Amino acid sequence: MKTFVIGDVHGRCAQLETLLEMLPREETVDTVIFLGDLIDRGPNAPGCVDYVLKMTQANPERVLCLRGNHEQMLLDFIEGRTNLWITPVTGGERTFEQYVGESLNIRSEQDLEDARHLIEEKIPQQHLDFFRELPYFHEDEFAIYVHAGLDHGKHPSESAPQLLIWSRD
Repeated sequence: MKTFVIGDVHGRCAQLETLLEMLPREETVDTVIFLGDLIDRGPNAPGCVDYVLKMTQANPERVLCLRGNHEQMLLDFIEGRTNLWITPVTGGERTFEQYVGESLNIRSEQDLEDARHLIEEKIPQQHLDFFRELPYFHEDEFAIYVHAGLDHGKHPSESAPQLLIWSRD
């Protein structure tokens, strides 16, 4: 029994598929854990989400996906908590374009609100539900898995979720 851990796919679905084909894994025995950040930057974020979502649905005991800071930024944008997801450094504008079919163009507060509603409308509900249900950590007999870092001396269940997806310690 092996565990394969894959982090930060960032919309690179073709590379993800190639990697998974190369892994010497037995689907009914081995585990695959995705550490989040399926979206942003790469050429096919929706395809990556579909691919991993289908894997988790087909074999939920052996394929797990955690929440990354990019999924969280998208949810925070949709829910109006922060606009960090649409800043140039995150790659969110590429994911926006891939789901919506047009470029992100923010010139006013109204454009911002329109973009918020448009992305929520265009992302398949199944993808949004998947993002919202992603856990912040997973623990098995071998390790504790998180997207980013751990709070020293604390179990992840005792830590702030933001720390688990943002900390680099």
